[in-house]
Amino acid sequence: MSNLIYINEKGFVLPVGLMFLAIISILGTTAVTITTTDLKMGGNYKTSVQAFYDAEAGAQYVLKRLAIDLDDSDPQTVDLMTEDPLISLNYSTPSGFSFTPPTVLTSLGSDEYSFRVTGYGPYNSEAVIKFVFSAKGKSIFDYGLFTNGLLDLKSDAHIYSYDSRDTPAPDPATFPDASTGEADIGSNTEISTKMATRIDGDLGLGAYYNIDNELVDAKWTDTGTPIVTGTYGKVGRVDPDPLGTNDPSSDLYNKFIDIIANNDNGTVGDGSPLEGATAIDLDNNEKLTLTAGDYYITDIVLKNGSTLEIDATSGPVNIYLSGTLNAEEGDIEAKNGSAINNLSQPTDFSIFSNSSQDIIFKHSSAFKGMVYAPNAHVEMKNSAGIYGLIWGNTATIHNGGEFYFDEAIKDKYPSANNYTINVLSWKNDFFDN
Repeated sequence: MSNLIYINEKGFVLPVGLMFLAIISILGTTAVTITTTDLKMGGNYKTSVQAFYDAEAGAQYVLKRLAIDLDDSDPQTVDLMTEDPLISLNYSTPSGFSFTPPTVLTSLGSDEYSFRVTGYGPYNSEAVIKFVFSAKGKSIFDYGLFTNGLLDLKSDAHIYSYDSRDTPAPDPATFPDASTGEADIGSNTEISTKMATRIDGDLGLGAYYNIDNELVDAKWTDTGTPIVTGTYGKVGRVDPDPLGTNDPSSDLYNKFIDIIANNDNGTVGDGSPLEGATAIDLDNNEKLTLTAGDYYITDIVLKNGSTLEIDATSGPVNIYLSGTLNAEEGDIEAKNGSAINNLSQPTDFSIFSNSSQDIIFKHSSAFKGMVYAPNAHVEMKNSAGIYGLIWGNTATIHNGGEFYFDEAIKDKYPSANNYTINVLSWKNDFFDN
């Protein structure tokens, strides 16, 4: 009889089923846990993104407000001229946003500033953005050549631009190729251009008040086909006297009062054409040298081949021209082949005039500097060449006259309440806050 072994398998299915049920439960719990974690992570990311977006919106809001407050705001609500490295701000959060505007700007030097904005999202999420930006004063001079009245450019008059910081002694033979394209001109009344006129920049048409005190746009009339390499159009009324020659509250107005008694005329030296006088009258081929200082002059006449030499080795030279005496043909008359400032750069020499008498540069005469004469007529005769900036009441450039605008002059006269803002950098600054 064979030996048989019988195994009782009753009840085996139950533990196996329980084991599979446990495994499925574990997998289900794990899946729920992972899904819940993912949802939480997704939710945290979403809330952090919302907070970041609010912080970014806050930063853009602050930059926009700064641009408004620093651009001809009256009264000035943000003072970048203070010596305090922390500049107070007083901005509130606009409706519909969740961010905290900064209470201060931090000055970093070199016209650079920083601020932080905190944005908020759901579940107490936060994001902090740090912005660094530059705020540089715009020049009070928007144009290299500007007149309140008629700006008359005769045939073959050329307007170019260069920067004396890069090209101290530009060679006229290299123009127009060497021109930097910034020779902007403008008038509040009328710009007249004749055949073969070239303007290597923009042409701005300002505005003037008519007899009914209505603001009227300036016009552009041309004969022939002038070349304007930039844009042209209406720009609104331009301040015809941004330095305030005619404003009793301005520094320049009061300088003209003070300069009569306090000037450097006596430093020129014995035997000079300016000794004991306030007029400069140079004979043919005669030369006078002015060194650093402020000079009170009532009349300048340079005869053929004469030179008014400007030596700015020790500092800039400024002439304050009052025009209280009659001049031969105007306050300044540079005759054929004469030169004013043949040593220094245009940025080193300025003529400020409160006179209404003419300033005339005759045939082949040369001038380097700024002419600021908002009450006077400025005239360049045939082949005269001027390097610098001209701001007058009216102006005429005759046939073949050439004007070279020196861009460096604009940076000498930044506005105290008109700035250009540029973002330099930004970063998520939550952990550095």
